[in-house]
Amino acid sequence: MSEQIIAYGATVERSTDGTTYEAIPECKGVAVPAVTTEYQEVTSLDSPNGFREYVKGLKDAGEITVPAGYTSAGYAQQISDQNANGAIYYRVTMPLQPSQTTEGDVFEFRGFPTPELEANDLGAPVNMNINLRLTGDVTWTAGT
Repeated sequence: MSEQIIAYGATVERSTDGTTYEAIPECKGVAVPAVTTEYQEVTSLDSPNGFREYVKGLKDAGEITVPAGYTSAGYAQQISDQNANGAIYYRVTMPLQPSQTTEGDVFEFRGFPTPELEANDLGAPVNMNINLRLTGDVTWTAGT
């Protein structure tokens, strides 16, 4: 049997202290950072056989976008977070996979949010994107 899951049932939460989390209202999808690593060139005159050489540099979690439906409360939450001095804590909890019985996989990270409303046509739902510039480490805890 496949272990794949759908996003329905996942939770996307935020916190100002990393302890007390609350859901992002009307969240429409999950967004998990992809960590990239810089590679610094260290080629020298005596590099073997004329090949470039590299060493690992710093890591970066980059930027992600969390899609949500627009609500006044959700927008107020994000404006408050945007005006905060420090980075906001985020936690994404995936739904249970078929072999998990207690909790799904959990991703945690910090970032600086910028909310923006999508341009919408007449009759279309008003949506909001929460653009996050991430800072620091991304942790993953496997579900059980």
